[in-house]
Amino acid sequence: MENEKNFDLRVISNQARFGCGFQTINGEKQYFAWHGYPNRNDDFITTSEISQDEYDRINEEYPEEIIADWDTAEVFRQKYVEGHPVIMEGWNRLPRREE
Repeated sequence: MENEKNFDLRVISNQARFGCGFQTINGEKQYFAWHGYPNRNDDFITTSEISQDEYDRINEEYPEEIIADWDTAEVFRQKYVEGHPVIMEGWNRLPRREE
């Protein structure tokens, strides 16, 4: 599996900011969901670890990028971010591909 991806960050909605992705750490995929609260030009983003099943479910529920309202983003946050182990959070912070 030489060509297998080791990082993916997907924006589901850029209007009400949330999305998902995965990264490979020590040969193991870590799946995550993220949600951001905007404040002018910045976002306070929380990224939480999710299971592969949850990641697959997100991609089924949101097969393409959408223009979501805040109610839709809040449902996503409560379902996939809140109550999950936090990987990182902070202003304008999302997992990034290690080059």
